Amino acid sequence: MTLNGNDRGNCSRPAFSSRLQTTQNERINAAISLSTNPSPQMLLQLLLLAYFCGLTGMKELLKKVRKLEIKTRRKVDSTFAGEYHSAFKGQGLEFDEVRLYQFGDDIRSIDWNVTAKTGEVYIKKFKEEREQTMFVLFDISGSEDFGRADDNKMQVGTEIAAIMAFSAMKNNDKIGLATFTDRVERFFEPRKGRGHILAIIKGLLMPKNKSYQTNIAAAVDWVSKTLKRKSLFIIISDFLDEGYESSLKHLARKHEVILIRLYNPNELMPAGAGMVPVYDKESGQELWVNSGDGGFRRKVSARFEQIVASLTSLSTRNRIDFLNIDTSQDHIQSLETFFRKRNARRKMA
Repeated sequence: MTLNGNDRGNCSRPAFSSRLQTTQNERINAAISLSTNPSPQMLLQLLLLAYFCGLTGMKELLKKVRKLEIKTRRKVDSTFAGEYHSAFKGQGLEFDEVRLYQFGDDIRSIDWNVTAKTGEVYIKKFKEEREQTMFVLFDISGSEDFGRADDNKMQVGTEIAAIMAFSAMKNNDKIGLATFTDRVERFFEPRKGRGHILAIIKGLLMPKNKSYQTNIAAAVDWVSKTLKRKSLFIIISDFLDEGYESSLKHLARKHEVILIRLYNPNELMPAGAGMVPVYDKESGQELWVNSGDGGFRRKVSARFEQIVASLTSLSTRNRIDFLNIDTSQDHIQSLETFFRKRNARRKMA
C-alpha cells in the first residue's frame, strides 16, 4: 500500500512518435554520460531534448543523476571501499603457474603431469579470482513507493542499489541490474565502466513501469535463466508477496544471494491519526482505514512479522544472507554493520 501524493518527478511529456521517443531516450543517455563536460554537439542535443522533454524536466533529471552519483560515491569512498573488497571476494581460485616443490608445500598441490615429464616435483600455484559479477534485482512495484521523501522505500532502495553499483565499479567488478514488478521491467546486463553505472542510475531514477503488481518468483526465475555465470545476487524488496521461496532456493544453489528487505514503520499505521485514506498502488484502489482499529493494526503487524520469520528461516537453511532495513533509520549504517559482520564470518570460516 502507498499513500497518495508520492511523485517520482519523471519527465513525462508524450513524444510525437515511437521514433521520437527512442531519440529522446538516446539523448537522455548521452546527456547523462557527458553532462559534466558538454561539447558543442552535446549542447545542441540538450536543446533538442529540452524541446521534447521540457527544459525544466531535463535539468531536474541531470540534477538528480549528479546528486545521486555524488552522494553514493562519497559513501563508497569513505565507508565501503575496503569493506566491499573483503565482504565480496571473487568466486574461487584460478590457475597462476607451476614452480618447483619446496619443503613445506602442500603435497595436494603437486602437478603430477609436469612432474612426470621433467623428473622433478612441481606444484600448481593458484591466485584468487578477484573479478566477480554482481547483479542487483530491485523491486519497483507499487508497494515500494511508500513514505516521505527521506524514508520512502523506493528512494532508499535506489540509493542502496547505486551504492552497490559504485562499489563494484571501484573494485573493477561487473555490475548488472534488473528492476521488476510482476515482470522484469528493465534489464542491464553485467558490464564495467562509469558510463554503464550512470545508465543504471538513470534507469533507477526514471522507472517506466508497465505494472505495479509484484511477482518475485517470476523475476528471480527469469534472471536466473538469463545469467549463466556464477554471480553475487542482491535482491532489494519489501517481500510483500508469496510463493517465491522455491525460486530463491534454486538461485542460492548456483549463486551467492543476499536479501535486503525494506520496511517503513509507518506501514503499521500509527494509532491516533483517525480515518486515513490509503491508496493501494498495486490494485489501484483507495481505502479509508481507521488507524485506531487495533485489530487491523495487529493484522498488519502479524503479516510483517511472518515475512521476517520466513525470510530468516529460508536464509539460514539455504546459506543466504538476510538484511532487514528500517527506512526511517540510517540505512548506510545498516549496510556498514552488515559488511562488518559478513567479513567476520568469512574470516572464521
